[in-house]
Amino acid sequence: MQCPKCMKEQSSDVQCDYCGIVFEKYRRRADAAETYVPPLPATADSEGNRRLVLGALAVLVCLVSIVAVIYFATAPEKRGKSSAPVHDATSAVAGDDGKNGDSLSIRARLAANMPPKNSIESARNATVYIETGWNASGSGFFIDNRCHIVTNAHVVKVPEKELKEVSAFRDRLKIAIEAEKNYLAKMKERPEYSSHAGFREAVNERERQLESQVEKYEKLEDMIDKAGSASTSSLKVVLADGTEVPVQDVRLSEKYDLALLTVQGSDSPHIPHSASARLAQSQKLFTVGNPQGLRFTVTSGIFSGWQMVNGVRFLQTDAPINPGNSGGPLLNESGSVVGVNTAILAASQGIGFALPIELVLAEFSSYLQ
Repeated sequence: MQCPKCMKEQSSDVQCDYCGIVFEKYRRRADAAETYVPPLPATADSEGNRRLVLGALAVLVCLVSIVAVIYFATAPEKRGKSSAPVHDATSAVAGDDGKNGDSLSIRARLAANMPPKNSIESARNATVYIETGWNASGSGFFIDNRCHIVTNAHVVKVPEKELKEVSAFRDRLKIAIEAEKNYLAKMKERPEYSSHAGFREAVNERERQLESQVEKYEKLEDMIDKAGSASTSSLKVVLADGTEVPVQDVRLSEKYDLALLTVQGSDSPHIPHSASARLAQSQKLFTVGNPQGLRFTVTSGIFSGWQMVNGVRFLQTDAPINPGNSGGPLLNESGSVVGVNTAILAASQGIGFALPIELVLAEFSSYLQ
């Protein structure tokens, strides 16, 4: 027979003696090739249909986009929904002296976030947490609606030990900065600074490091003033709802352990004051403060009597006064402030002292009018 591939005659009917193909396999491949039908090229009609479908999809996408734009551009009330304006913490507290309405006042913010259930909780809303740059903390309270906060001077005054340490470190840092400036100035005068890129980069890198040291020095300069009180930038005042408000001014009493802070904002909630002279022994009293970092804690006790300490007449109470309570309000049962929690008797329990509110009003009368 003749091989279907090489066309040579041979005797075997199974496999070619010359090219080696197996006749049966060769025939199966040939049959498969004959039955394969290649895809037809796209006709004008099919291409037109495809373009029609794509065009319809594009129009649909455009229509959906237009409807979405119209929906979101429509006022909320026209969509049958109400939407209250949202203010961030800064705008809600800072406001602009009430020109944009009560919604920007401190009072309105706290009333919305922490509605008080009684007079003591109203006083809580007017109490603040104070933190210093040297990791100390205390309390304070709004004395009027013009964002004035009463606290103890020792809360915002740099302790003598820290003041000496900071001053000494500041002086050493200042000397080191001046020495480094002189050294770098000499390095820049050397010929290698102009001719050698590596030398120049090393000098420039040291100059960048010096700039960071200068920033640290400037922060130390800013942290304390000549009187030793904390600068406004090193104080943090936190409201009852957790909002932090910037401090604008710090004033210390020259006679008493009192300080008056002014924070940024408008229409602050404040605690009404009541004459401390009207207190009767055993009358119930309350404190609001931040003892041991437990923020806005309320405790209670009684009015124990009056005590003279270093020529100053203090209210004595057994209401718990702990570190962190300093500067907070001492309240009567109606929620009016009668004193400023100031000190405790060392190595004792249940003996705390508060400065009468009358001293506060007299000492800072020119600012509270």
